[in-house]
Amino acid sequence: MRLRVSRKNVFQESYNYISKANPNELKGRFTIEFIGEEGYDAGGLLREWYTILSKEIFNANYALFKSSLNGNTFLPNAKSSINPDHLQYFKFIGRIVGKALYDGQLLDAFFTRSFYKHILG
Repeated sequence: MRLRVSRKNVFQESYNYISKANPNELKGRFTIEFIGEEGYDAGGLLREWYTILSKEIFNANYALFKSSLNGNTFLPNAKSSINPDHLQYFKFIGRIVGKALYDGQLLDAFFTRSFYKHILG
């Protein structure tokens, strides 16, 4: 799956690609191209995409997550419903987290321990 995204709109443009993808496409290899930049994705652009995207996921402007009391971890924002697309964005983020695990990539942020426990049931 080839993703052509701009650095400035990486969240929304990635959302547009990933939300339409079927499970088989998500299992495949992603090739990242940043619009207006030359470069071949031999893995470095994919890592950079995960890093940039993970920072945007926790951007306060989306109101999806808030930082914990210690400021080092994140948990879902109880007021995320002020963003009309919050449920679709959470589904997208779940796909990104799953894809990162599948690809063996790291995301540049951490959830609270209680949220991890909730995810694991």
